[in-house]
Amino acid sequence: MSTGTDGTSDGTTGRLPELAHDSLGATGRALFDAITGGKRNTGKGPSPHITPGGGLRGPFNALLYAPHVGDPAQRLGERLRFDGILSPRQREIGVLCVAAHWRADYEWWAHARIASECGVCDGIIEAIRQGAQPPLDAPDERLVHDYSRALLNQHQISDDLYRDTVAALGEAALVELVVLLGYYSLISMVLVSFQVPLPEGEAPPFGD
Repeated sequence: MSTGTDGTSDGTTGRLPELAHDSLGATGRALFDAITGGKRNTGKGPSPHITPGGGLRGPFNALLYAPHVGDPAQRLGERLRFDGILSPRQREIGVLCVAAHWRADYEWWAHARIASECGVCDGIIEAIRQGAQPPLDAPDERLVHDYSRALLNQHQISDDLYRDTVAALGEAALVELVVLLGYYSLISMVLVSFQVPLPEGEAPPFGD
């Protein structure tokens, strides 16, 4: 979505025009290569993060505009996604809570798919999207959801919820969960602020 002279976007790449690899300086190219060649790369053909126009999808195009902060941000995201101690289901429940809180269409679109691949059922995913209590049978996953919602919505954690969650997850995993919520809130703010669009043909999950 490129930006018009009146400051509005034209609906194709977002408010920030897409940056191709060849248009970047050395630090931007290094960030581009880190995103497309790191652990996010499945190794099965071209990186899924590269657009047909040669830029980067989702929030990563925006990070290319400020690689001095974009690189440490993407490295934190990579660590949380691929080297964290939360289980994949715990992680994705937390991310979906963030995406629903911010009504970040792209984040929801991407992570609802990942959550499903991790075994999170459609009923749980849909309940989180609607802001309802999801049918989570596992106590640890229910606590991840409740802790995430409380922190995002109420900005406070009760003593009881803290005690139960740290007992279920352990202190290290709970710290990771809080960092995860903060990181994906950052990504959601990037997506919302720069109106990063969904892939062509996808319907906005929040109807915006």
